[in-house]
Amino acid sequence: MTGVVWDGASVFLGSLIGVASAAQLAAALSDGRRGGRRATDVALILLSTSGAVLVVAAADLVLLFVGLVLLTVPRYAMPDRGRGHLANDRAVGRFLVGATSTATVAYGVALLYAAIGQTEYAGLGRATHNPLYLAGLALVCAGLVAPTVHAAGHRWATASAVATAGALLRFAAATRNGDAALDWEVTFAVLGAVALTATALAALAERRLGRLVAYAAILQLGYVAIGAAAFAAPAAGVALAVYVAVALGLLGVVSMLPGDDPTLSDLAGLARRRPLLVAAVGVLVLGAIGVPPAAGFIGRLTVFEAAVRAQLLWLVVAGAFATVLGAVSYGRIVLACFAPPRLDTVALPRARTATLIVLLAALAVLVGGFVPGPLLEAAQAVRF
Repeated sequence: MTGVVWDGASVFLGSLIGVASAAQLAAALSDGRRGGRRATDVALILLSTSGAVLVVAAADLVLLFVGLVLLTVPRYAMPDRGRGHLANDRAVGRFLVGATSTATVAYGVALLYAAIGQTEYAGLGRATHNPLYLAGLALVCAGLVAPTVHAAGHRWATASAVATAGALLRFAAATRNGDAALDWEVTFAVLGAVALTATALAALAERRLGRLVAYAAILQLGYVAIGAAAFAAPAAGVALAVYVAVALGLLGVVSMLPGDDPTLSDLAGLARRRPLLVAAVGVLVLGAIGVPPAAGFIGRLTVFEAAVRAQLLWLVVAGAFATVLGAVSYGRIVLACFAPPRLDTVALPRARTATLIVLLAALAVLVGGFVPGPLLEAAQAVRF
């Protein structure tokens, strides 16, 4: 199909989307609370997945917009953790972010078409200086960044974050040349620095587990931005793979805890009751922090090396600073598991599917750290 590129980057990112979507499908099918809604959930996830694949493979602005609509609209009806006002607030938040980002991309596409008279990515890099063109680039960029960050910590939207991040990388690669090109190095560097420092600082005082895991997920995307700022697509691909494993695993733990908005104290006594699960949580936290032997260390090392080659040493310093703060913030998750159980502690349900997702994610993080060769080799195909 004209306007769709099925290259190494599409295959790699599409594979990550497939893994994330498979985990979401398994969770939806095993959720007994959904009853007759499970078939609807499966249909919505598959529809959203098709949009995600189209987004990462699109080489035309119109197809990018169509894919973004297919990606975001089904998520409005997807279930969320929580009941009553909490679930309603989260649903409204998803709707507002999705609708705003889609409308922003639509306006950007209109301005770009008005500026150059075409929508193919191939023609964007040949544009001359034009205020409409610059405004269109900025709007499309903003419309892709917002859903990437918002989706990072949502258990139904890991694939969405990969899709919009991949689309942003492809769009930047197509428009990095030409007289009217944005300075994508500065753009990605600023996005990465903000994601790293803001989330690392915010996580220090956070006790709500869902919010803490969301910060950890956004932090991983900050390292993806470092790879993008260095124009090292393979390094960004490795960081995205680490993000998928860490996010799926930690969000799976959150989904198993009782209550609508669990806190760190809800993990008390978990080491005594579920030692294998706590071991998996420890591996995932190591992956989020980025220390050996987890794959997060390989991802961190890869993007730092690319940043040094691109003479972005200040980003390496910001990343190292965020790593130190992350060790303090996310290490509390493991420590909370070893705290004495409270009198009102509710036994963790034997959610087999969620437990399996957590264990497989931890295994992937561990194997990726000990045997990084296959991941690094596969990521070399990520070229835009």
